[in-house]
Formats: sequence, C-alpha cells, structure tokens
Amino acid sequence: MAGSRAAGERPPSFGLPMLRADERFVDALAASVAEQVADRLQGAAEGDGYLNPEAAGRYISVSRRRVHELTSTGLLEPDGYDGRTPLYRRRTLDDYVMKAGERA
Repeated sequence: MAGSRAAGERPPSFGLPMLRADERFVDALAASVAEQVADRLQGAAEGDGYLNPEAAGRYISVSRRRVHELTSTGLLEPDGYDGRTPLYRRRTLDDYVMKAGERA
C-alpha cells in the first residue's frame, strides 16, 4: 500500500522540531518549572499587593472605620503606608481574623 509505513519508520514531523534531551536536562527543566509555579502560587496566596483600609475592610467584612479602630488600638498592624494611608496585605488580614477567632 502506498499509505502504509514500513516497520520502524518514523511518522512525518509536519515541520515541528525534534528535541532530544538527556535526563539531566529534563530534571533541570522540571526543577525550573516547579520553582516558577511555586513562586506564582505564593504570589497568588499573598495577593500580590496591598489593600487600603476600605478594601481591607471589605476583605474581612468590616467597615473602613473598624479597620481604623483595629489599627489605632494596635490589634491590626499595617504592612506599609502610602503617605498617611495604612496598607495591608491579605495574609496580615487573614492572620488577624484567625487570632481574633482564637481570642473569642
């Protein structure tokens, strides 16, 4: 038959390049990809940014005023400031909520 291949004959590559790699290359590639995925997941978990008091309040379901009260009393520490505006990371807010639940 014209369309059949002989045993051991490779199928056509359709113009795609063939990559040959030894085990060390594959291990290094896998480690690099795993590190990048871990970094992205950690970034996602941390929220990749800061929340102002209004957004922080929405995040933990309280008012902006309550966030201000918590900050003023030292129960919630800002992670930074934009001028005079305190800024919070989601991880800090999550930690506050967990600790507040333990105190209750």
